[in-house]
Amino acid sequence: MPTQPPLPPLLTPYVSSLPPSSLTLLSSVLGATGNWLVLRFLHAALSQPSTSDGALGFSDSNNGKKRKVVLVSFLRGWEFWRAEAKRLGLDLARLTDKRQFAFIDGLSELFAAPPTPSPSHTSPTHGAVPPRTVLPLRSQPGPVPARGPQPARPVATPPNPPVSREIGPVKRLHLSGNGTSALDGLERDITAVINDLRTSTTPGDEQGETEVLLIIDQPDLLLAATGPGRGIGATEMGDWVMGLQQHIHATLLTLSADSPLIHNASAFAHQPTTPLETEHAAFAIGSAHRAHMVMQLRNLETGAARDVSGVLRVSKGGAWGQSSVDDHWEEKEVLYFVQRDGGVSVFGRGE
Repeated sequence: MPTQPPLPPLLTPYVSSLPPSSLTLLSSVLGATGNWLVLRFLHAALSQPSTSDGALGFSDSNNGKKRKVVLVSFLRGWEFWRAEAKRLGLDLARLTDKRQFAFIDGLSELFAAPPTPSPSHTSPTHGAVPPRTVLPLRSQPGPVPARGPQPARPVATPPNPPVSREIGPVKRLHLSGNGTSALDGLERDITAVINDLRTSTTPGDEQGETEVLLIIDQPDLLLAATGPGRGIGATEMGDWVMGLQQHIHATLLTLSADSPLIHNASAFAHQPTTPLETEHAAFAIGSAHRAHMVMQLRNLETGAARDVSGVLRVSKGGAWGQSSVDDHWEEKEVLYFVQRDGGVSVFGRGE
């Protein structure tokens, strides 16, 4: 069990105050990843609100609405999120069975051909193996040879074990085609999971309005793996995210913001840029302009420290103030420390 509370008090207003139709952008760098912060969003959304924190939800006091989460990850698999969430007391498998959570795998089979269901009745003329109707003929056993010294046999090397596929209650995405048509296919698959989760109920569950949080983890991997060569650039990715926003209550988007991906593509850079840098920077900056809140993780300027993992800066995005819901947070920069047991402490400078 973590020694620190799963949700540090300084983080509560930022991970809980998500206005309707809002976009929250979480950027990270190689030395300061955002997995721990995404898990805090999960904890705030899926844990029961306490009486001491009436704002623990997507809106004020959650208004009695049910909260559900759809997590689409293009960089990390089901087992990673299940194990890390367990450290915070969240059983994602149980929450999936209760129809409160759904995981969509955007990495394992993204570029693999989608599985085709085998027909139940296939004619032998089309290459199918006909069912066996008689037992195979076997030769009669011969006399048992006398026992004697046997030559030493080389030790057989066991065959390589088959590569086990990741198991779990997951939906796997498959990218088919190019350009907007390929992204439209991904949007349909994700939307189907969202609608199924929103309308599903469990025995004893009361009917009522449901607020769904959509977490899109590292879609910049999709941009990097395709790019303008396949008709998928920053503009298409931005439109794709906006299309998904129409189906849910709020969106959390995580992106990489390492210097080679962002600053090399700026107008003040004095070196040639690659198409990847140009498109990635345009996607990240465009998302920040459309975001209600921007959360940036970065390393310490003074280098690594034993008791500090990095810096978290929370600032207003380009869409801040467009929601009618009152905001309960202010711009702030704090330090954080991720412990080995999964606990996180957040504190101001000098504390």
